Amino acid sequence: MLKKLILPILLVLGVNASAQESYFQDEWDYKGLIGLELGYMGTKVQHQYDPNNCVNPNCDTRYTDSSSNVALGLKLGAESRHYRVFIDARTWYDSDYESAFTAGLALQYLIRLNNNFNFFLGINGGLINSERDKYDPYYGLDAGINFDFSEKLGLEVGARYSDVNINDSDDMRIDYFYQGYVSVIFKFTDGDY
Repeated sequence: MLKKLILPILLVLGVNASAQESYFQDEWDYKGLIGLELGYMGTKVQHQYDPNNCVNPNCDTRYTDSSSNVALGLKLGAESRHYRVFIDARTWYDSDYESAFTAGLALQYLIRLNNNFNFFLGINGGLINSERDKYDPYYGLDAGINFDFSEKLGLEVGARYSDVNINDSDDMRIDYFYQGYVSVIFKFTDGDY
């Protein structure tokens, strides 16, 4: 009697374990990504001294200045059925500090509407170089849409906002930045999700 019960239980457990293995394999299957980004970067820059109000360089008057410019970026990452992660870098020119550079990470949650189209919400963070040889941490949010033309090529349209952690005693630093961008995404491995 015991043998008659154990054999079906082991059979059911084996089928269940096999199904679970297939679920996790499909859920965490991924594709490698390379993205080229073109965007419009806006920044809010804090300056320590206002040249209109400060004759003495030790005065503590602060003022802010806005600027916006074209930004170019590169992203390397991976995508599963519901997640996408990137290591990204971008650069842009600004008259206040000539050129600026960011390097960081982005994690996105994909809300799939079908196999070729999804919305995403994400978080990002990293370092920004807004003054020669000085780096400040940044963190923020992003959102947008992805459209896949094929299994190997996609288009991402998004927006991001990031706050920069600056020290009030710094002479000139970016306080925050925002960006609208378009990325061409090349998928170079075959994930089955």
